[in-house]
Amino acid sequence: MTKVISLSEAVDRYVPNGVGLLTVGGMHLHNNPMALIREVIRQNRRITRLLTSPCGALNAELLIAAGLVDEIATSYVGFEHIGLAPSFRRSVESGSIKVLECDEAYITHGLYAGAGGLPFVALPKGIEFTDIPKVNSENYSFTTDPFTGETVPVGAPLKPDVALLHAYQADEHGNAVVAGAHFVDRYMALASKTVILQVEEIVPTDEISKHPQGTTIPGFLVHGVVEAPGGCYPTASHGAYNFDDQAIAEYIGMAKDDAGTKQYVKQFVTDLNEAQYLHNASERIEKLRYGRGPLAVALSERKA
Repeated sequence: MTKVISLSEAVDRYVPNGVGLLTVGGMHLHNNPMALIREVIRQNRRITRLLTSPCGALNAELLIAAGLVDEIATSYVGFEHIGLAPSFRRSVESGSIKVLECDEAYITHGLYAGAGGLPFVALPKGIEFTDIPKVNSENYSFTTDPFTGETVPVGAPLKPDVALLHAYQADEHGNAVVAGAHFVDRYMALASKTVILQVEEIVPTDEISKHPQGTTIPGFLVHGVVEAPGGCYPTASHGAYNFDDQAIAEYIGMAKDDAGTKQYVKQFVTDLNEAQYLHNASERIEKLRYGRGPLAVALSERKA
């Protein structure tokens, strides 16, 4: 039974308004599921709590810029060498969103605990010397190591209601290949109740079966698959194209205040459907591409 659905249908069916815990895949400027995120904004889906990977970027920033996020659990949201995330910073400073401070190790181990059905997970030493457990007692605690008798930090399992993820390829059943770094996306898929996957291209199952060791996310975890060539732009899609630092800088320049942020969201998201957005960005995506990929083929076929 095919799990292939349209972008609008995926969000309409699987992302309820006021979703309890939504997690977004990718890390830094790589493999952000931006097509799904833009559609969440178009459908105005509020998010009670957003969970990023250890290093969030545009995947979190754009949802915050659209005013959809009540709380965020993260250790970092920013754009590496390009600059800070202005909407995240402004929202935190104003108190318009609540921040659940997390360190990178907890996010990784917490998702592992959620994936494995663990009641909690022991964390590496060191976090006890910070204020993080004090300001986030919901996710951090301490217990006694039964083997040594020492007091050790522990974290609560992370169990997202919905995960928005990106992969390079998948078949119609959702068996997916991540062409580069997996980050914590596999843990997100294993820990989440519902998984929506966007991919650069959908290929036959026989093609996936040729490389079983590369099937990072098995189909039984996936609820819906969206074919979205170019869908990570302006972040990178491993195996397809690099990130566009010029486009990220353009966003940062516009989002210096609330008026500019609203203009960006309107101009680049809500006033366009995804096909229009990608058409406008197609020349820039092709310049960043590692080779002739699905978007180039699709555009050439349309012209023909």
